[in-house]
Amino acid sequence: MIPKTGIEMYQQRLFALHKSQIYTDLDSEIDQPNYQDWLDILKQESDLIQDKIAKKSDSSRLNILLGDSLSMWFPNNLLPSGKSWLNQGISGDTTSGILKRLDIFAKNNINNIYILAGINDLKRQVPVAEILKNYQKIIDYLQYNYPDSRILVQSIFPTQLPTEILTFSIPNSLIKQLNQNLAQQVNDQGSIYLDFYQRFTNTQGNLRSELTTDGLHLSLEGYKVWQFALKQTESRLSKNRDHNYQKWLQESAGFPLDGQSYSWVSYQVKPGDTLEKITLKALGQEDFDYCDLIAIRNNLISDIRPIDDQIEIPQLIQK
Repeated sequence: MIPKTGIEMYQQRLFALHKSQIYTDLDSEIDQPNYQDWLDILKQESDLIQDKIAKKSDSSRLNILLGDSLSMWFPNNLLPSGKSWLNQGISGDTTSGILKRLDIFAKNNINNIYILAGINDLKRQVPVAEILKNYQKIIDYLQYNYPDSRILVQSIFPTQLPTEILTFSIPNSLIKQLNQNLAQQVNDQGSIYLDFYQRFTNTQGNLRSELTTDGLHLSLEGYKVWQFALKQTESRLSKNRDHNYQKWLQESAGFPLDGQSYSWVSYQVKPGDTLEKITLKALGQEDFDYCDLIAIRNNLISDIRPIDDQIEIPQLIQK
């Protein structure tokens, strides 16, 4: 691979040194990192973040993204704030590959482990039963070795295949079948299943065009959809806003918050409104924990609302 920018040149020279070679002697056969190279990098990052967290006085907790290229390419600046994150995604990886590399995680203070894997298994026509068996082993291992950590398995996202870029096909009907079985298995094992599938679909049930670069991988807009889902998950777990609470909030006439009482009133979305701006108007706060109260009430899965959309927002009850 011929470097096109200064940073690419710098990275290739570092890679050559990692191979105990000089850049000018770098063989074309090894100008791309292989699977073992990625394992080495992930192990080094895991060890480094473990040391950094150990030196912090606030006992920071660690979240892990575990998966394939979808996780690997998650933009750092979109990861939910408030915790340290370790990205353990490897392009092209499968559930069997992930199962073999679970021992490289940092062991201290892991809070949540988010798993997204299986699409490459389906691409390789691995039977659903075998994928589920691998998932069972992955969850068993993580539960045994990280008993204080939450294991969160995300639904496999839809596709829009084939395309001009990716000519193979992975039927969404097969993905939904795997997701349905996976949800049951994860719940039976006592871990958490996160159903994000519908957040990415269009009216035909395929991956929305604006959310993908090639029918499989996510665009920046696609990662923003995923980011919002993770922010909601993180907020609801930290505030203990489980399904029962969400159902109550959706049906209640009002709710208490910070020593005050609020009722729900209708609001018409205006140009330039975002969930943060609406929350700031209604509650005087723009922290996501407050934003998500409005999101729960209105079943929102995005920060941006269509203009003139009618939603319900909190209104302070004057004493």
